[in-house]
Amino acid sequence: MGKVRVKSPEKVDTTPWLIKQFSGTTPHQNYFKNMRFPRHSLIHRGAVLNKNKYRLRASSCPNIYRVSMTTLTKDDDEPWYSGLIKFVSLFDEFHYLLMSASTVLLFAWFMTPYFYLVDHMTASGYEEHEASLVLSAIGVANTLGMIFFGWAGDQTWTNVTKTYGVCMILCGACCSAIFLATANYTLLNIFGVLYGVFLASSFSFTPIVLVELLPLETFTKAYGLQLMCQGIGHLGGPPFAALLADLTGTWSYSFHLAGVWIVISGLLMLIIPYTKNRKLIGTGPVEKELANE
Repeated sequence: MGKVRVKSPEKVDTTPWLIKQFSGTTPHQNYFKNMRFPRHSLIHRGAVLNKNKYRLRASSCPNIYRVSMTTLTKDDDEPWYSGLIKFVSLFDEFHYLLMSASTVLLFAWFMTPYFYLVDHMTASGYEEHEASLVLSAIGVANTLGMIFFGWAGDQTWTNVTKTYGVCMILCGACCSAIFLATANYTLLNIFGVLYGVFLASSFSFTPIVLVELLPLETFTKAYGLQLMCQGIGHLGGPPFAALLADLTGTWSYSFHLAGVWIVISGLLMLIIPYTKNRKLIGTGPVEKELANE
């Protein structure tokens, strides 16, 4: 009788997936085989079907499908300004208008410490390098704050809109406190660091709030309009703060006014989770409701 070969059991690779990515070995041909993506992820092949304007087209093979996008013919009789009206139509929604007003106020005034803190500190008797250190502390704290709030925004226990509003209120309070703590260099640095941390929530939370307020297919337009609001704020705020200092001979009004308007910016954001979104002009469903139909 011939010898019977006993097949040895296959070895199961128990190496964690994350460690494999940093190993020096060449990735296997089935590199993405065991990676799981959420069905609503942009990477998932069926994610494109979540958008209403895409439809399936029949194919002879059951596991292969093609996606086509439906388009509407443009009416030649439409006035020239119809495209502009469609572009800014999001401002007709109550919640988006609140967020846009909050963005304009925030970006009009949050640059006041960045632009004029050095002038204020040197006028108060500090050396220029001491003022530069405070600005550096604000910048480092702002960077670390973006990382923290970016992580916190992905957690289920975080209400992003409420957290954003509270952070803006605290940011405005710290802006005024920076001026009040001018005589104490240690307190000045502490309030500067807190100012940078709370301000970071704006950069980390803005895209998340937009996705909560609007459907994904309008995100590009919505975020572009928010960038426009940021630019409008930048154009008006810093020059007015400098003009106010020239007229009054002190930076106190500029810093305190900046703090007040940043607090108002946070209060506008806090209105959103406690109210229902609706059209301001006319009637009808908002974009989020249309996407869910």
